[in-house]
Amino acid sequence: MRIEQLQHIIEIDDKKSISEAAKTFFMSQPQLSHSVKNLEAQLGYKIFRRNKAGLIPTAQGKEVLGLAREIINNVEEMKTIGSREAELTGNLSLSLGPAVFNAFGSQIIESFYQMYPNVNLMITEDVALEVIEKVANRTCLLGVTGWPDEQDDTRKMLLDASNIAYQEVIKDYFGLIVGNQHPLAKKEVVTLADLEEMTFVDYYGFTEGFLRMFGIKPKNQSIFVYNREVLKSVIAANEGIAIFPRFFLLNDIYFDQGLLNIQGIENVMDRMKVTMYLIYSRVEPLSPLAKQLIKMIIETIRETMHRSLTYNAHRTV
Repeated sequence: MRIEQLQHIIEIDDKKSISEAAKTFFMSQPQLSHSVKNLEAQLGYKIFRRNKAGLIPTAQGKEVLGLAREIINNVEEMKTIGSREAELTGNLSLSLGPAVFNAFGSQIIESFYQMYPNVNLMITEDVALEVIEKVANRTCLLGVTGWPDEQDDTRKMLLDASNIAYQEVIKDYFGLIVGNQHPLAKKEVVTLADLEEMTFVDYYGFTEGFLRMFGIKPKNQSIFVYNREVLKSVIAANEGIAIFPRFFLLNDIYFDQGLLNIQGIENVMDRMKVTMYLIYSRVEPLSPLAKQLIKMIIETIRETMHRSLTYNAHRTV
């Protein structure tokens, strides 16, 4: 069995015709037919059968073609590894959720351009449903976002219906983000009852959904914001609090300067987790360059999270 034979049957399947496929390889029809017959003889079964529409794969042929396409894609990826990364060119697009952008955006950009200086990477910051929509309509190649585990089944149903593949990157807990002079900043244990007396800063309705999930009804009207930096500045001014995954404060200047703290919430840390996913369309195969970007994103996020374990005690949940 040779790589060329796998390329032959893939082209025949695409063209539904041996004579048309033969033109691609500058071969005669008998030569290509001979190649397929040799492969079928090695395997011990037919790969194609003929009907009114032309050549179509048999049941065994469908499995063989699936494996053949995977092998050819891997061969192309090996060629990419062998080439100099700095010479690769092209355009890639990536949509990141707010907490993901805040925590990992700069490292992803830095790592990417060190490896691929001639590739144009466009990154946008979008809330979870917008990340999914962009990947679904293919205005964006890849997305990285997350949601509470309680929403996991619902969100995955949406992804499946939109032909979107998803790959888990990390899990994290939620925490309470407070300013360093806020009354809750000095509490060793924050309870759900404490939260009912507070003013929340709500980013795109994210906190409101969290509070509904736990049956919390704050007495004060929430402050709604639609900008991540505004969110942090309001909290740093001790005018409100917010609930976000802990990694929201990774690599953040407000947190690094001690203007923001993150507190645990009693009986919530073990119950409320968030999972981050990398998503992409199932409709079109990923290019070798896109696969390299996926690998780099996952490694960057996981390495950053691993380093975050060295947080000081007052910065951890």
